[in-house]
Amino acid sequence: MGKCLPWTNIYRCCWLILRTASSKGPRRLERFSNEQAANCHCYHKVTDLTKIRNVYKTPQTKKKNAVVLTFNDDSPKVFACDSEWEANEWCKVLQLECLENKMLALAFEKPDIINENRSQQPIEQFHVFLKPSNCMDFYGECILKVSCDMLWLGEAQKPWLKIISWPLRSLRRYGRGRTWFTFEAGRRCDSGAGLFIFQTLEGELIYRRVNAEVIATMETTECLSWAF
Repeated sequence: MGKCLPWTNIYRCCWLILRTASSKGPRRLERFSNEQAANCHCYHKVTDLTKIRNVYKTPQTKKKNAVVLTFNDDSPKVFACDSEWEANEWCKVLQLECLENKMLALAFEKPDIINENRSQQPIEQFHVFLKPSNCMDFYGECILKVSCDMLWLGEAQKPWLKIISWPLRSLRRYGRGRTWFTFEAGRRCDSGAGLFIFQTLEGELIYRRVNAEVIATMETTECLSWAF
């Protein structure tokens, strides 16, 4: 069973269908030339979503109504919808279908032997309020998680549902105040380069945890260069 919405990229209009995993195949996106071709099951191209890493919307100032899919071993896929509402719906459906189950499964995976001591540390969660930025359309109440190598942003009501993440080694700088925590992401992050500011009463705690993990990463990776 699939969910379908019209899809428009900068070259031509297409019809995109999300197929859930079944006996007929893995979770995937099927692209048709139009709705009629989809109904007739004509020739189409398939994008395997098994190894999807993240799904997010780009800022309206960069690519209007665009949704980005990143993968572990392939280049990102980008498509633009006819409206912001359709882009939001695509983003929600793809996140729920592709990322929610993946995040739940990660809790049961055995950590890598090399990083076993650090990865067994509990992931700390902080209730924060992300202020609007030029890097992302999303802002508001959310959950900020700090792991041994990553900052994760989750929904306030569904913390396991990842909105976006930033590798610690890709942060350019970070800081805190009495009522806020902030960091600047590098251009290699999924969000692209930019500054993110969180309103929180736990800014000092977040800063200490991030700083401790950054220092631990620096000790094991001689080539890293950090800006504080």
